[in-house]
Amino acid sequence: MAGVVVAYAFGAFTNYFLDRPFVSDAVLALMVAGTLAFVAINFFDKAGAPQTFAKEVDWRLVPAAVLVLFALWVLAGVALVCSTRLDMIPTLTVCTAVFVLGLLSDFLFSARSSQGQWWASVLYAVTPNWQLFWMADALDTGQRIPWGYVVRAFGYVVGYLGALLAVALVLFEDRELS
Repeated sequence: MAGVVVAYAFGAFTNYFLDRPFVSDAVLALMVAGTLAFVAINFFDKAGAPQTFAKEVDWRLVPAAVLVLFALWVLAGVALVCSTRLDMIPTLTVCTAVFVLGLLSDFLFSARSSQGQWWASVLYAVTPNWQLFWMADALDTGQRIPWGYVVRAFGYVVGYLGALLAVALVLFEDRELS
């Protein structure tokens, strides 16, 4: 908890005295403080006794966290596309709808797509499938997420973000900046 307080204090100090942006400095300080806190905490067990480093850490969470980061990148890409033409509230609404639709895409479109319905195939292809990134069920059953799966998911993210950024570029091309 002290790391969070120190990070915010650093952000406030640099903002007030050095006239630097608070958010970026606080986030950078929080990243450094969080990493240092993780390292320091893992030299002790739950009772506070010294132990070998990270003895009780479940390292299976690392690929799961990377997959969740990929999902956030895709959602940020959707938000970027929406923000080229929409205000804040409509952008949030569209992002929420895309998120919910992506959670339901297997249920709504997969079976119909395999039956040959063209509209379901199109919607299944353009809707981000969040189930590809959510591996909590695999972790709950004691399985490991292979890094090969993470690499394939990264390929999906690169393709999806490439398409989203291309659409954002086309939508932003004729915008007037004031």
